[in-house]
Amino acid sequence: MAEDRQFQQKRSTRPRRDESYASPDTLLSPSPVRKKRSVPITGDDYLGEDDPSATRPPRPGSSAIRLGNLPTGPRALSTQVHQNVPVPYRRATQSPVTTTSEATPQRPRNTTIRQSPLYAPPEPPKEHRRVHLLLPIGIGMLAMLALWVFGSLVLTWGLARYDDVRYGNPRTFQTNAVVGHNNDSTLHPSHFIAINLNRHIVVYEIMAGDPTKTITYGGPYLYGSGEDLTPPILEFRDVNADGKVDMLIHLGDQNVVFINTGDRFRPATANDNVHL
Repeated sequence: MAEDRQFQQKRSTRPRRDESYASPDTLLSPSPVRKKRSVPITGDDYLGEDDPSATRPPRPGSSAIRLGNLPTGPRALSTQVHQNVPVPYRRATQSPVTTTSEATPQRPRNTTIRQSPLYAPPEPPKEHRRVHLLLPIGIGMLAMLALWVFGSLVLTWGLARYDDVRYGNPRTFQTNAVVGHNNDSTLHPSHFIAINLNRHIVVYEIMAGDPTKTITYGGPYLYGSGEDLTPPILEFRDVNADGKVDMLIHLGDQNVVFINTGDRFRPATANDNVHL
C-alpha cells in the first residue's frame, strides 16, 4: 500500500504534456517568450580552455522563423526551439600517434598460385642418402659370383655341343698310325677307333687297313656324373724308351697306357718304367 501511494504522488507531480508547450497565440506575438534549453557540458568542451586559438564565436543560427503558415499544435514550439539553439564548438579529439610497435598488423598477402589443369608445381628436391662403402662391394661380389656360375654353365653347355659335333654320340675318336703291326707303312697305316660305349672304353685296331686282322682292346670303366660324354682321345709315342710306338688313351684328366709288344698292345704295369 505504501508503494502505491508513493507512485501516485510521483505521478501527480509530473507536469502535463500540454502545459510544457506554448499556445498558438504566443507564437503569433511580436516578441514571443522563448525558453532556453540547457545543453549538457561534456569533457570535450574543456579541451579548448588552455588553447586560445580553440575558442571560436558560436555559429549563428541559419534558419529563420516564418510567421506565415505556422504549424499549430504541441509540436510547433519544440520545432522552433530546436532551430534557434546555438551549437557550442567542440574541439576534435586528436588521435594518438601510433608507433610501429603498436600498429595493427597487416594481413599477410596471399601469394598462393591457383593450380590450373595445365600447371604442375615443381617437385621438391629429393634428399640423397649416403651409401655405405660395403654395399657396392657386396653387390659387386654377388654380381661376380652370379657371372661366374652363369659363365660356367654356358661354357659346359658350349663344350658339350662342340663334342657333339666333333665326336658324336656315343663319343668316338678315329686316327691312323704306323705302329709296326702286320707290316703297316705310311702308305698302308693301321686304323684305330676308340669308343666311349656307356662309360666303357673300347679300342679297335685294324692292322695295315686290313679288316680281317682287327684287334679289340678293352679300356677302363669310367665313373662319375657326365663321364658317358667324355671322348676317348688316342696318342701314339714311345713312353718306355724301347724303340717302339706305344698307345696312350686320354680320358680328360686320366691317361691310360698300352705298351707295344711288336705285334699288339698290352696294358702297362709298374715294371715298364713309363715316362709320360
